[in-house]
Amino acid sequence: MTTAALLIFAALVAALAPRMTGAAWTNRAPVLGVVAWQAASAGVVLAVALAGLTLLVPTTAFSGSLADILNACAMTIASAYNSPGRLPETVLGSLLAGVVPLRLCSVAATTWARDRVSRRKVQASLLLGARPEPSLGAMLVESDRAAAFCLAGRQRTVVLTTGALAALSAEELAGVLAHEQAHLRAHHHLAVSASRILSRAFPFLPMFIGARLETDRLVELLADDAAAQRVNRVEIASALLTLAGMKAPSGALAAAQSAAAERITRLLKPAQSVRPIHRILGAALAFSVVGAPLALAAAPLLSAISSGLCSLPPTGGGWS
Repeated sequence: MTTAALLIFAALVAALAPRMTGAAWTNRAPVLGVVAWQAASAGVVLAVALAGLTLLVPTTAFSGSLADILNACAMTIASAYNSPGRLPETVLGSLLAGVVPLRLCSVAATTWARDRVSRRKVQASLLLGARPEPSLGAMLVESDRAAAFCLAGRQRTVVLTTGALAALSAEELAGVLAHEQAHLRAHHHLAVSASRILSRAFPFLPMFIGARLETDRLVELLADDAAAQRVNRVEIASALLTLAGMKAPSGALAAAQSAAAERITRLLKPAQSVRPIHRILGAALAFSVVGAPLALAAAPLLSAISSGLCSLPPTGGGWS
């Protein structure tokens, strides 16, 4: 029953989450959108892995005096989880609880290594062909192409080309710099990396593809909003128009890389922000999606423990 409940939960979340794609409320509260997509993704993975674990609850009997108590406890727990212990269920449990996390870890390691190599290559090229511009808090690269992006990691860096410097006004440049600094300050690359890892690990699930695309879009909206607190929104929109079409290196976040037209419209015609109470309720719902699989998986165990069959004798007592 627990295994079925967890798998049904995962299927429902995976089926319903794509409805968040492009939702108006995510544009009005992009941080809530990012949290919702991350929570939904984590909830699905957690539910599937825990479903596998519940199939692996041991049903093997022990022997001996102390083992009588342990056996009663184990059988009570197994009964609570309805774990039959047959070979097909054991194989399925091993696949869900083992293969899914291993696949995720493998893709995560590959992705992080690839992004790290890419960042190092860019940073190495910056050492050769770029010069620091302390007044801007950025590295300046000689290029006719107008481009701006940031590199996360230990050596967090904002990179500008001389083409961008020539094409942007002072206010536009301030908006671009504020946008890139917002990415670095809020560690947006972590959410982007997590969504990309899941989409690469399980590309057959539309939900994870949608989560990747939406996370890429929403972190740009977040950075736009942060920049708009310091620079006029019209100037930021103008800078986006100037930089539209640029492509950032792998592992980097760029000011004009994602949904430029939508972002320009949003900057010029800002919608009313989401009320604080709705933000709180939305965040609570998002976190409940992560907590629900844990609660479902733990409920039978807590029920078995409360039955009294898993209690040890008082200190000083003995087993006959």
